[in-house]
Amino acid sequence: MADKKLLLIKAEVTPGLDPVAAAVDVVWALDVSFKPKGDRVGSNPAMAGLGGVKDWMVGEYGELTFSVPLGGSGTAGTAPKWGKLLLMSGYAETVVATTSVTYALAANPAASATGAITWREGRRLHKLAYARGFVNWTFDEKKQPIAKFTFRGIMTAVADGAVIGHADATWTGHNDVAPVNQANTIFTFGGASPPLRSLSIEQTDNVSFHDRPNQKTVEIAGERMFSGSLKIGSLLPSVLNLEAVAKANTLTTITLVHGVTAGSILTVTAKAQAEMPDYSDENGIDVTTAGLKFRPSAQNLDDQLAIVCT
Repeated sequence: MADKKLLLIKAEVTPGLDPVAAAVDVVWALDVSFKPKGDRVGSNPAMAGLGGVKDWMVGEYGELTFSVPLGGSGTAGTAPKWGKLLLMSGYAETVVATTSVTYALAANPAASATGAITWREGRRLHKLAYARGFVNWTFDEKKQPIAKFTFRGIMTAVADGAVIGHADATWTGHNDVAPVNQANTIFTFGGASPPLRSLSIEQTDNVSFHDRPNQKTVEIAGERMFSGSLKIGSLLPSVLNLEAVAKANTLTTITLVHGVTAGSILTVTAKAQAEMPDYSDENGIDVTTAGLKFRPSAQNLDDQLAIVCT
């Protein structure tokens, strides 16, 4: 039955060596998509015939994309189940017992952990080793806060899998999360509190697969830049003037706090420059939209984005 699906991800102790994911390694994953990838390489010799010769498939790897609702662990100072995915995506984790878990951009994302991925879709069994990835974030009104991951890894041959059953997943520690709304979410932009319609934070793709003599790896390397967009209910220019903010090249602090119960509170802090805004009318409501470019506050810092669980 293809309607039964299960995603398991486990950190690797030794990169590339499958640690055999178990039921406790299940991921609360939405909209999972798996794609086997590779390149065709061929030649075109001078010959009497017109059909050419066979190509070679090289550089085979797998790419997996999925979304995770940002539910907390339920206990302050205990990492959420999706925290391990950030460690494979260029983030560093700082735990303060009984208080908080902070995910900040790693100064050296190339040293990120690797993971083993098992994707079971009906009776198909796909596995990726040496997996690393990157993540985008979305916070939309009346929807759950979401992290969308893209992982790439060394692919093993697809195999027959057993029928998926309840015993194959242990959901202890996984918690659902309420949508973004008035009761659960506080949002500020430069100290102002506009009605939030949506906030997106998107990272450039800096994850690449390599297959060459003496190197078969997935690397996080190259430029790590963040952009996004903001959509809000318009405020009076005397309260929030995005035209002036853009013209002044202001690096603005954005804060979003979601959740009200200890162990389930998520605080996102970002620093961004706003582009010139667009204005629109939506059912008689004045709405402002602006592009964002996230930047650190100094050249020796990586503080353009941080996520704290309390």
